[in-house]
Amino acid sequence: MHTDTTDIRGLRYTVYSELKGLEDIYRQWDQLLSTSHCNRAFASAEWYVASCSKQDTWTPYLVTAARGGKLLCILPLVIDKADGTALFPHHGAGADYNDAIVCDGSPITVAASLKYALSSSGQCQKIVLSRLRPDSHCVKAISCVQHKSAICCTRKVTDMYPYITLPSSFDEYLASRSKTFRKNIRRVLRNIQKDGLKIRDLHPDEFDPAELPALLTRMSVARNKEKSSFVRNTFVRSFLSSVLPAIFRKRYLRAFAIFNHEQIIALDLCTVWANGFVTWNGGFLAEGAPWSPGSALFAYGIQQAIAMGLEEYDFTRGTETYKESWATGSYPVSELELICNRS
Repeated sequence: MHTDTTDIRGLRYTVYSELKGLEDIYRQWDQLLSTSHCNRAFASAEWYVASCSKQDTWTPYLVTAARGGKLLCILPLVIDKADGTALFPHHGAGADYNDAIVCDGSPITVAASLKYALSSSGQCQKIVLSRLRPDSHCVKAISCVQHKSAICCTRKVTDMYPYITLPSSFDEYLASRSKTFRKNIRRVLRNIQKDGLKIRDLHPDEFDPAELPALLTRMSVARNKEKSSFVRNTFVRSFLSSVLPAIFRKRYLRAFAIFNHEQIIALDLCTVWANGFVTWNGGFLAEGAPWSPGSALFAYGIQQAIAMGLEEYDFTRGTETYKESWATGSYPVSELELICNRS
C-alpha cells in the first residue's frame, strides 16, 4: 500500500497494491456504493476481491480518494504485469458494467483519481476501462481528465446492450409491445397461475444465502449442460461461492424463482443499480420448460422493478433474438483508454 500527500483540493490518495488492508475500508466502500450511481453488485468489494485472482498476471491497483477521512472515490483496478495496463478485473468474472464508485457523481473527483492512478506509479503505462455505460462516472469524467493535462483519451463503442425504459405499470409496458408478444406473455402468466406454480422474490431471511451458488449451478447445468462454465471453470466455481452469498445478503443481487410446490424449477438473478435491475444469470430444470420460465421470470422482474419505482430493466450483452422483443432501446457500451505523455 502506498499513500501520497494531499493535493491542492485536499484530496488524499491511497493505492492498495495488495488485498490485505482492504478490510479497513469495506464499511466505507458499502456506504459509498449506496450513494453512487453504479451497479451495486459489480462494483461491490466482494466482486472486486474475488475477481483479482482471475489472471495470474494481475495485481491489485485500487485507488481511493478521500477528504477529511471520508472516502469520496474508488477506482477498483488491477495492473496486468504483462504490459503495465491498469484495468477493471470484473469482466473476467461476468460483470456487465464497470465504473468508478463516487459519492456525489462528481466528474472532477473521478478525473483527479484517474490522473493520480496514471501519474503515481511508473508501473502503470495506461488505463483501459471497459464495459462503460454512457452515463457512467468514468465517461462523464473524460473532459475533466483531458483538461489541461498530458493525458490522451480515446473512446470506442464495443457493444450494444438492450434494455427497457419502464413505464408506470406492467400493462402500460405490454401495450407498447406487439399484439403477439402481449398474448404470449399473458398466456405464460395465466398458465403459471392456473397450474398452481408460484413466482417469488427470494429473501435472505427465508432462503439461506449459502445455498444460492449451488442453486444457480444446478439451474445453469440443467439448461446449458456441459457448456456451463459453472462446472468447467474452477475460478468461476470459487467466485460464485465467495461472492453470491454476500451480495445476496446485502440485496445487491435479487433472486427471482419459480416454485412447483416446494421445489424451485427456475431462477433468474438480477443485479441492482441505483435506478434499475440488470438480469445477469439463471436457468431452469427441464421439467419447467412447458411454462416458458424465462419469459415468466422476466415479466416478474419487470413488475417488481416497476413496483419499486425503478426506471430500467437491462438485458446486457448478447445478441439473442428474444431480447429484441422485450427491449425498448439499447445502450452503446464503450471502452476508454487513457495514456499519459510523460515526455
